[in-house]
Formats: sequence, C-alpha cells, structure tokens
Amino acid sequence: MLYSPEAKSRLWRTIELHPREWHNYNMIILILSFFLLLFPASVQAKYDPRTVPNNKFGIHVADVNDIADTAALVNSSGGDWGYVTIVMQNNDRDFGKWHNIFNQMRRLHLIPIIRLATHPQGNYWTKPQIVDANITAQFLDSLNWPIENRYVVLFNEPNHAKEWGNEINPEGYAEVFVTYAQALKSVSDDFFILPAGFDSSAANTSDTLDAEEFIKRMVVAKPEILDLLDGWTSHSYPNPGFSGSPLARGKGTIRSYLWELDFIGKNLPVFVTETGWVNTVANNLRTAASSVWQDPAIVAVTPFVFSYQGEPFDNFSWKKLGVNEFYPHYFEYQGLSKVKGTPKQRHSFIVGTSLIPDILVSSSHYNLELTIQNTGQAIVGTKEGYSVTLTAPVDFEIILDSIPSFEPGETAAIKAKLTTPKTIGENKVKLSFIRGNETYTIEEKTVTIVPPPSLSVEAKLGWRRVSNASDVTVLVYESDTIIHKFTGLSIDNGILSVDGLTDIIPGNSYRVVVLVPYYLPRQTVAILKGDITTLSFRRFLPLDINGDGALTISDIVLLITSRPADILPRFFGP
Repeated sequence: MLYSPEAKSRLWRTIELHPREWHNYNMIILILSFFLLLFPASVQAKYDPRTVPNNKFGIHVADVNDIADTAALVNSSGGDWGYVTIVMQNNDRDFGKWHNIFNQMRRLHLIPIIRLATHPQGNYWTKPQIVDANITAQFLDSLNWPIENRYVVLFNEPNHAKEWGNEINPEGYAEVFVTYAQALKSVSDDFFILPAGFDSSAANTSDTLDAEEFIKRMVVAKPEILDLLDGWTSHSYPNPGFSGSPLARGKGTIRSYLWELDFIGKNLPVFVTETGWVNTVANNLRTAASSVWQDPAIVAVTPFVFSYQGEPFDNFSWKKLGVNEFYPHYFEYQGLSKVKGTPKQRHSFIVGTSLIPDILVSSSHYNLELTIQNTGQAIVGTKEGYSVTLTAPVDFEIILDSIPSFEPGETAAIKAKLTTPKTIGENKVKLSFIRGNETYTIEEKTVTIVPPPSLSVEAKLGWRRVSNASDVTVLVYESDTIIHKFTGLSIDNGILSVDGLTDIIPGNSYRVVVLVPYYLPRQTVAILKGDITTLSFRRFLPLDINGDGALTISDIVLLITSRPADILPRFFGP
C-alpha cells in the first residue's frame, strides 16, 4: 500500500503482535514475495490518463440532452476530447438510449465520466443495493465506450444522509464500494474505478459527517478500498458558501483534493467532477485555470453545472434560465487555452473480403477492394486522420483510395489499384491503418506471384473430321468487364491455345468467349487456374454466314442462296 505513515496513524488501529507472531508474519511475507516474483501481476488494460495528451477541461450535465452542446465549450480554443460528467440512475438502463449517447460522445470527441446513482425517494436518494452490483456491471460492459478507459464514479457524497438512504453509514458505503468495484473489474479491466466525491466542508451533524471521519471509518471497515481505487474523485468547492477565493488553500477550498490525497496517502489521478462558484464569476475560473487546475495530478475538471433550469441549483447554471443564452463565465471558460487530447481507443476489425488474393499473376494490373467491419471504439476514416498503407516488396505498385469514415459496427469498402512485379515467387505483404505514430494491422499474408497462365480450349467445328481455323478471337470477361482480347489465334486439330493471361486472379471465375469466323460464338464460365486451364466447349455451329456473331434471318437467306460448295465444308469438311 502506498499511503504514508501519517496516514496509517489516522486510518488504522495499532496492531500488536507477539514476537513469535512477528516471525510467522515475516515468513508469510517472504513466501508471498517469492510467488509474486514467479507470477507477476497481469498488466491492467486501463491506462493512466496523465501519460497521454489530455484536455482536462470538462463540464457536469444534469440532462443528457445537453451533451451535444457541451463540445463547443470543452473542445474550444485548441482543445479536443474534453470530459463530461453524467449521472446514470439505476432505473435508467435503456441500452438503446445509452448506446446512442456514447456514439454521440464518440462523434463529438467527449469523454464520459459516469456517476452511478440510485433514484430519489421523497427528499433523499435510496441506498444502492448489493444485489444490483453485477447487473450494473453487466449493463455498463454491454456498451461500447468511446475510449479505452471507462470512468465510473461509485455514487455521490455519502457523508450526506440524503445521498444515502437518509442515513450516515461509512461502513455501508465501504461494502457497496468494494462490491461494485469488484463486480466491474470482474467483467472488464477497462473500468477505471473512482469513489464518490465527498463534501469536504460538511460538519458532524445529524445529517452530515465530516469527510475525515467518514473516510477513516470507511477504510477501517474495508481496507481493500485503497487498492481498488484507480483514481480519486473530488468535489473541490470554494467554500464557505460556494463563494471562496480561488487562491484559498486547504480543506473546503478548490484545493480540497490535495488535503484528501494527503489524508489517504495515495498518489492518484484526480477527477474534480464538481466545483464552481454560486453565480460564478468569470475571473475566478480564469484564476483557477491558470493556477490550481494546472496541477498535473488533475485529469479532469467538470464544474457543476452546464444547465439547471430551476431550483435548487439554478444559481450554479452556466446557461440562463428559459433562453438559449449563457452567462459570461461560459465564454471565459470557452476561451481558456486547451490541449488537443488523444485518449487511447481500442482498434479492432473484421475483414470481410481480403484486399489482396493469395495468388496473383506477374506484370498484372488489378482493381481490388477490401471490405472491413469496424469492431473497435474509434471512428476510422481519412477525415479522422487515418491513412491506409500496404507494406510489400518495392516491385509492388499500389494506389489506395482514401478511407471512408465508418463508425463502430459499420462496414466500409476501400478500393485499390495494384501492379504486380515481374519476378515470380512468394512475397510477404501487410495492410495497415496508420494514425499518428500508431499502426493497426488489418491483414498480413504471403502472396504468391505466378507467371501468366494459359488456356487450352477443345473446339469441335461442325462435324468436320479435323477442326482447324484461323483468325480466331478469344475474349475474357470479369463480370461484364472485358479484361483480355486475344486476336489472330488458330485452332489446330481441335485445340486452341491462349498464352499470357495477365490481370486475372487464379482461382476466380471468368467468362471466356471464343469467336471463330462463320461459326456462332461459344462461351463458358470457368475457374481459371494458376497454370493451364483446359476448357471444352460445345460444338461450334457454322451458322454465322454474315459474320455478325449471331444467327439472324440474313444468315438463313445466305445459307439458302450460297453455293453448297462454299457452305458444306464448314459442316462436314476435312
């Protein structure tokens, strides 16, 4: 544990051990240390948000319908990926609703801090139920969060009776915290567990408990709390009366989080999910932003509240009542210089159609297409700063289209023009998306380059004993697009050979058409191999007398009027 000796003295009762017990205790520690060296703890999927560029400016919303308007506030003045604190009640688990909210925040580059809540009963909030922990964890895990870290605050100011079933119960909160934290971590290591923010200015009364006493009793009841924390939530309000100086220090000021961290003795990322002045003065925000909020320990500051259209918090609202206008401190906050945040997002994809086939022909030109489904967290596309690249031997030439923007769950098609090298053999290729310094491999494979394949066509011309012909044409189609036209070929003893089949993909189906002068065309659809493909056509009929490629009335007239010596050899000649 990382808390200081001073914190120990405040949080723990003295433990006295007999000398023999101390010996046993030390042996246990030695054995545990040995096993920890053999089996190190697994690396958590979550990351410390202080290790990446981070826009710590955010806002607290009371109504999720306000989220769309917050981006203009928190992502202004150079900022991107600001934070929004949102309350999720236990009677508000509509998957469709929250799925849409998270997708909206993904598009707007907003990071959610979800504060769990129960629901009001009369003039207080009901206590969370232990049995609800797993249901809550499973619901939160079912959502595709905008970024890797899933920030979850476990309830609100439990040192106020009205926030906890109308009673003060640090031990009860400790049990709930541990149960919910363990439930969340059991379904995903991405959950970033934050405690309830405490009212650090509360006194010991019938309805409130001093935060120091509350935290002390909470940790004594469940010491593992400190190990389950991933960060610290603070309601660093400027008291007294939410009107204190932005320069004030200590407990009950906008620097309350420093007292709280010192008291628990841990160096944790700090999330100031509530702060602000009643009838906020713009100068106070400017002073706080240029001083205390510059502390690198602070990950997010989400002042309370973006909009509150009525009592009891209308005097904290940044939006004016009843109109679509804002108070001056909104514009002061909007104008503060911010950082372009780059939170980590998980990237994963399912390839539907591979871009590059396993076998290609040398010295060929291809129009290829990749179909890919986005199963990650990020919106991917050229407009979002992504590019696509093919890593391959230098003899490959490829021109890749831009990436259309596609969100998680959507499928995109990416087109490419590829020219293969002259050299045959195996080549390792890798297709990747690139964004900044990050590379995301889409597919990696070995592509075999083969020499241009051939066709061997068996052709029977009428009922002739020997099928010979010249000036034969062979057409090769891919769907309705002609990719080859071979002219001036010959049929020798019923065999037509076609060499140099470039631009095909061995193993794919193509339509092959054979045109023999005075004979009706024949065609077939066949899978072309990577070496020699043998095709056998139905008998060619010498009925195209006028050479237009079809049997028409004109052909019948010519058949009747032509000399037999000119026609019959095509049917029965040698």
